[in-house]
Amino acid sequence: MNNEPNQNFSNPKKFDVKIKVGEKPNIKEFKVHSIILSARSDYFKIALSSRWAKREDGFIIFDKPNISPPVFEILINYIYIGNFSNNNDVSLFDIFIAADEIGLIEISQQIKKYLRNKVFGYFNQGKFLKALEFYEEILDNIPLSVEDQKSASSWDLSNKRFEPKEINELLKILCKKTTLTSLNLSNFELGSINVNFTTSNFRRLADTLYKNTTLTSLDLESNNLGSEGKTLADVICKNSTLTSLNLYHNDLGLEGGKLLANSLCKNSTLTSLNIEYNKLGSEGGKILVDVLSKNSTLTSLNLYSNDLGSEGGKLLANSLCKNSTLTSLNIGYNDLGSEGGKALADALCKNFTLTSLDLRRNYLGSEVGKALADALCKNSTLTSLKLEWNRLGAEGGKELADALYKNSALTSLNLSGNNIGSEGGKALADALCKNSTLQEFDHSYNKLGSEGGKALADALCKNSTLTSLNLGYNSLQSKGGKALADALCKNSTLISLDIKGNEISSEGGKLLADALCKNSTLKDLNLNSNWIGSEGGKAIADALCKNSTLTSLDLDSNILGSEGGNPLANALCKNSTLTSLNIERNGFGSEGGKAFADALCKNSTLTSLKLGSNHLGSEGGKALADALCKNSTLKDLNLNSNWIGSEGGKALADALCKNSALKDLDLSNNFLGPEVGKALANALCKNSTLTSLNIVFNDLGSKGEKALADALCKDFFSNWIRSEGGKALADMLRRNSTLASLILESN
Repeated sequence: MNNEPNQNFSNPKKFDVKIKVGEKPNIKEFKVHSIILSARSDYFKIALSSRWAKREDGFIIFDKPNISPPVFEILINYIYIGNFSNNNDVSLFDIFIAADEIGLIEISQQIKKYLRNKVFGYFNQGKFLKALEFYEEILDNIPLSVEDQKSASSWDLSNKRFEPKEINELLKILCKKTTLTSLNLSNFELGSINVNFTTSNFRRLADTLYKNTTLTSLDLESNNLGSEGKTLADVICKNSTLTSLNLYHNDLGLEGGKLLANSLCKNSTLTSLNIEYNKLGSEGGKILVDVLSKNSTLTSLNLYSNDLGSEGGKLLANSLCKNSTLTSLNIGYNDLGSEGGKALADALCKNFTLTSLDLRRNYLGSEVGKALADALCKNSTLTSLKLEWNRLGAEGGKELADALYKNSALTSLNLSGNNIGSEGGKALADALCKNSTLQEFDHSYNKLGSEGGKALADALCKNSTLTSLNLGYNSLQSKGGKALADALCKNSTLISLDIKGNEISSEGGKLLADALCKNSTLKDLNLNSNWIGSEGGKAIADALCKNSTLTSLDLDSNILGSEGGNPLANALCKNSTLTSLNIERNGFGSEGGKAFADALCKNSTLTSLKLGSNHLGSEGGKALADALCKNSTLKDLNLNSNWIGSEGGKALADALCKNSALKDLDLSNNFLGPEVGKALANALCKNSTLTSLNIVFNDLGSKGEKALADALCKDFFSNWIRSEGGKALADMLRRNSTLASLILESN
């Protein structure tokens, strides 16, 4: 936003409109031109028309008592000379309201952007009371988008380090009745003793949570709360507003598990609890799962990776037979084994509330596959089941296939990594021909081979409910690719298809390209690591010129080369639906970089482009920099490992001064050097849209560590930046109010 003094609009000769603005005693008359006002504002176009305008002595007379003269002068300046400047004497909220009334959308958007950035700046500086006051003022005066309203009520302070004074501000806010309903404090070091406090930050936070009456969601992931189990349990017992609590990776252990279990027997508001990776063990697990027989409010429980073992699995199964409120349960990676797995399968025959169950990585075996299949024939409520990496084998696959003939509730099934093989694959394919409820199916890493792939492709010609299918890493080869291509010409329901790592080769790539010219429903296609080569790339490019439904395409690691890359770049000039494209590791070279840069100057739909590891070099980097000065839609650009060097890096830094759309930029491993560090720092002082920047492995030099550490509020990142570029970046971080993620390791 320009803060220069207001400029007078042109000398009002031959004016035909007199506008009286304000109320007594502060009324000012503006002499303006109807032709200019009508051209720049639809509001004035209507208001000054012959049908509505009042005339006296040949002049159109117009009154605007609800807008003050200083505000109106700013708007008239903008209408006449196109610059919006405010000397801070006039309220931005008053300007917004007036601009919104007379249809000056550009000013309204600029003010929203400025206010948003100002709030982010307060957060980065730990000025939480200021941020809250500003948010409340914004909410009272300006109609915000859903995204803005969410950011006002949901604060993400993860990975931050603040001083005692700043933490005190945050705690004061939590004692007030505010609009804040969700708080993310993950990796905040709440469990460690601060040298400035006699107690841990978490105990001080707990004291405020007893008083808080607005917070419904709290994220405490990775805070080393192990020793604070009692304090945590007290919070859960006394707080009456929290409905969602994330305790992922906090080393609660057996004692913490016991205390948590006891508190859940008393709590009556918590509906979602995540206690992944907390080393509860079988004993802690037993105590905790026993709570499910008593608790009547919890609907979602995540116990992933807690060493529950088979005994814990059995007890959990017993609880599920009694519990009537839990709808989502994650007990993946708990070494349940066949005994625990069978017990849970039996529980599914009796439980009628669970809709989502995650059992991945539990060494269940084929026998449990059979037991689960039997359960699915009886259960009518489970809609999502995850069984990946459970050694189900061909027999388990066949049993589950039989269950799919009878089950009419399951909509999502994940069988990834179960060594099901071609025979099991064929059985499941047959089941898909008759099943009419399954919508998402993950069948990756199952050694299906071309025969299993062909069977599933045939099923797609008959199935009319499946919308998402993952067949990644199944050795489908060109035969499987051909069969899938044929299926895509006939299937009209599939939206997402993942066939990465299947060696479908150039022939399969060409056939799939032909299918894309005929298919009108597929939106997401993953062809990563399929060796389709330049010929397959050309065919895909031709298809993109005709296809009008695909929005996401992954062609990473396909040996496209410049021969396949250039046509693909040309296709982007014609395609108007693709929003996400991954073409990393394809050897495009600098010429390919230039081709994609040209495409970005013409394409207006792509929002995400990944060009990493393509040997783009300095010339490719410079070309892409030029494109960023013109493109206004790209939000995510990945240029990692491209040997861009200092010249290309400087050009990209300059582009960031002009680009106002990009949010995420990855420049890691590009030999940028310290001068580019300075250039990037300068750019970030001017850029107000970038929120994430990755510049790891760029040899930024050997000075500036202290400056950077100070700017990042003590040890925010683990890195060794000691360069002039590092110092410049440190200075930038003190001023920048939008960057949320900066990755700098190994410099």
